[in-house]
Amino acid sequence: MEKLVQDILKQCIYDLYETELDTLDLSIPPKKKLWDFAFACFPLAKIAKKSPQDIADEIQAYVEKKDFPAIKKLDKAWPYLNIFIKRTKQETLKYIQELQAAKTKQQESFAQENNWNTIIVDYIWANVWKPLHIGHMCTPCQWQSIINSYKASAYNVISDSHIWDWGIIFWKLIVAYKKYWDETQLNENAVEHLLELYVKITADTESDESLWDDFREAFKKLSEWDSESVQYWKMFTSRSIEAMNIQLARLHVQPDYNIWESFYEGIWLPKIEDYPDLQDNMHEIVEELVDLWIATKNADNSVWVNFPEDTAIPSCILQKQNGTHGYLASDLACIKYRMQNWAPEKIVYSVDVRQKLHFEQAFYISKAAGWLKRPWKSETILFHAYNWFISGKEWAFSTRKGNIIPLHEVLDEAEIRAKKLILEKRQDFSEDELNTLSKIIWIWAIKYGYLKKKRTTDVVFDWEEFMTFEWNSGPYIQYAYVRASKILVDHSISSDIDFSDSSQYTNATNLEKAEQLTKKLQSYYHKEWALQESLEKNMPHLIAQYSYEITKSFNDFYDKVRITSETDENMKNAFISIVWEYKIVIEQCFSILWIELPTEM
Repeated sequence: MEKLVQDILKQCIYDLYETELDTLDLSIPPKKKLWDFAFACFPLAKIAKKSPQDIADEIQAYVEKKDFPAIKKLDKAWPYLNIFIKRTKQETLKYIQELQAAKTKQQESFAQENNWNTIIVDYIWANVWKPLHIGHMCTPCQWQSIINSYKASAYNVISDSHIWDWGIIFWKLIVAYKKYWDETQLNENAVEHLLELYVKITADTESDESLWDDFREAFKKLSEWDSESVQYWKMFTSRSIEAMNIQLARLHVQPDYNIWESFYEGIWLPKIEDYPDLQDNMHEIVEELVDLWIATKNADNSVWVNFPEDTAIPSCILQKQNGTHGYLASDLACIKYRMQNWAPEKIVYSVDVRQKLHFEQAFYISKAAGWLKRPWKSETILFHAYNWFISGKEWAFSTRKGNIIPLHEVLDEAEIRAKKLILEKRQDFSEDELNTLSKIIWIWAIKYGYLKKKRTTDVVFDWEEFMTFEWNSGPYIQYAYVRASKILVDHSISSDIDFSDSSQYTNATNLEKAEQLTKKLQSYYHKEWALQESLEKNMPHLIAQYSYEITKSFNDFYDKVRITSETDENMKNAFISIVWEYKIVIEQCFSILWIELPTEM
């Protein structure tokens, strides 16, 4: 079409000014709904020795007089002439054909470029003794989406929840459990009971300082692999992982591994899951870094790392005077462990922005130690994909202030609100149908509401924004999907589309809307699409944003086009084909976001 418009303009220019242009450039607007092409008049003004306004007036009058079949209208916008074209059925069919070809090319491209290289995603970071809360809507949901994006792009992904189970908190739990445990409460809800025990024993220390000796003794026994202490640790950890996974399963979050912090201590606690054995524990990692002159051991037995001045990274401690280690030594041991066992192309850490300095230190040390090198391959990339915070509409969530909201309460409340929302639209569902449908809509409404937000911005949790059928929401897209599905149930997909259709130009709105939707769907299969960009930037909101954009276009297409009543059988098949392609793309996008799609709404 661009070539045809150029030829028409060249003819106009020759007839009006008896001159031929070697090149005639047309610009394409950022939003096609404004116009199709724009022609800059000022270069011609120099040749014809007339003002750009006069040039625009004369070309517009000439085109309107000749009534070229491909031109719908021209508008002047000095020094440009904006050109609106008419569509042909053949051109619409061409876009559909190109869309189908792009699908095959994308899959071949992913398999060739990414070649199932390994990427490790480190996310969730739950505590053994703490129930999941509303903040766990953040990294688990975001990063399950990114994991799915990597898998859809032909990467091998290994995900690890990186459980926190070490430190003084754990020794407190052992002591508290011996003093106060309640088997009934433990069996009903192990994590909540552990939290109660922790709160109680912490309060007791205010009046009984001797408990600190008990805590240290509990640490000593566990470190020496005392059988009773090991059984406590195993029970606390396994029960907590079990409870965590029940809640995460409601969000469709499924880590491959749940490897805990204490694993890297190298005290050989029993493995609850099957993953490679540890080769270098924290103590050995610290010794290696001292031998490499990356770390310095002081006379008091502490070990520090001092970074080069030009890095502007402050010094940090690897080992305390008593020989114990903090999170930095643990994460360094974890990086080396992952390199030894999987040698991934990339390790991505999904932890909030407060850990930014910590990971700068860990990444620098790992690189300096040479752990990131891979034989015959590029060096492993370490990336901290930090997120900001989630808050309520009227307050910030805080464990200390006591206004943290447990995750299960949020999910339960969402189901109640979903039922109310559905009944406002329809009352003809049975109780079973209503329960099934609400379970599809409720969780995915709030999950989509969060995933559509940019990772690097704070999120305000707002029920009214998340739970709605309007505009950029999960139910809005789910409802459009149901519309598309119903069309395809009643009208089968036909492969009998004649792509050589030579119909004349037409102003029909249905062709314009079909073209707009098809072009948006085509972009799904292009390298610059949101999938590729979301992988490069680790930004899942781009996929949610794209889902919304194509759904807006589909709804416009659905509302304006006579899809099933089209009298031209070839175009009817083409329109149904577009509906089918929309359904496929939304299914793939929501599969990446891991949000279910209903068959009824």
